[in-house]
Amino acid sequence: MKEIIKNVYDFLGNKLYFKLLYLFVSLTFVTILKGIPKITILNYVAFAWGALLILFMVVEGYKRRKVYKFDIPLAIFMIVTLFLNIIVYRSSHNLTLWAVNLILFTVVFTVDVFRDKRQLIKELNYISYFYVGFMFLASIFSLILRFSGMTIEVGQVVFGTTKGIFENENALSIAAALAIVICIYLNNIAKIHRLKMFWIANIVLQAITMIGSHGRSAYLIVVAVIYAFVFISNKNKYFRAILLMIPLIACGVFFELDKSNIRDFTSGRSSLWTSAAIVIDEHPFTGVGNSNLVEAVKGARETDDLPGLETGGLHNMYVQTATVNGLIQLIFFLAFILMILAFIIEHLDKLHRKEKLQMTTITSLIVGILGVNLFESALIYSVSFISMIFWIYLGYLVSILDNKNIE
Repeated sequence: MKEIIKNVYDFLGNKLYFKLLYLFVSLTFVTILKGIPKITILNYVAFAWGALLILFMVVEGYKRRKVYKFDIPLAIFMIVTLFLNIIVYRSSHNLTLWAVNLILFTVVFTVDVFRDKRQLIKELNYISYFYVGFMFLASIFSLILRFSGMTIEVGQVVFGTTKGIFENENALSIAAALAIVICIYLNNIAKIHRLKMFWIANIVLQAITMIGSHGRSAYLIVVAVIYAFVFISNKNKYFRAILLMIPLIACGVFFELDKSNIRDFTSGRSSLWTSAAIVIDEHPFTGVGNSNLVEAVKGARETDDLPGLETGGLHNMYVQTATVNGLIQLIFFLAFILMILAFIIEHLDKLHRKEKLQMTTITSLIVGILGVNLFESALIYSVSFISMIFWIYLGYLVSILDNKNIE
């Protein structure tokens, strides 16, 4: 009996299994798999499992957790948002989403530098194999539906055409772009020639899927790969400063364009951001909370030109954070992002050759998702395949870079 209890405890305490389950759950939200009867039960199972893992960490895990400087702004963000949810917003929905953030920040984003480095790399590879395997099948079925002209209706959603087995084209294109970067990483670590050929073929397959689905924001992930490699390959501080200025200048020029052109390019997202700016101006310190987001943004202007608000939020994670929790909370969250990126770059600069190539590829994945969230709201507050990939890979990246424990 004791042996059975121990096996159950070891299984439930295994974060790798939890991450694989939650990643799969997040993929069911946006694919044809959501039509499977009772599939939503897995979401509740994953949420309960995440809550249990937090309890395990409180009891015994955090005494082994190395504390970093970048943990401080993230902890402040969580503490202040909890205070706002209890005192200002007073909504159970907001508390539920805060709990989702807690699972993302503490369990999905796991930093463990005291475990064997080889084991951490193995776990990272297992997750990579799972995701690209899923996307290999998803892309094949999506392309079959597209070129055969077939459609499949599940509930009120019609799958097929350019969105394949995904709910929308943008989700498919982003998922394919993420798979491209992960395949590049797997190709770098592969030692068998046939396996390398498979990863290259998968890259081609995902590229066809990404281009064919016409999701423009996915190209930011591809650009991020090039940007990250150029930035990390040259350690000259002036060169890096210029590279950092390029995105800032590009954003400045972009918003100086004609408003109608901006709206067309962003598929109407700029209308969401304009309305959100009014809400932020009215609630700069506290925001309006997640439960009041849609109503507040709709009430900011007398217009119906707010595409995707109810289903996808403000389609900009940074604008959404400021709208939901206020500008100060956005500053804390951005401080966390900047500090952890600085930490990663500092450690990448110490690596050489193959290991640097592999970890730079993972870093480009992180940077790409941060870029995509200029046009998507899928980093915090929700469980999506984008947020899951980001926090899983970020945790493993930090753990591997700062780990010298090789048994």
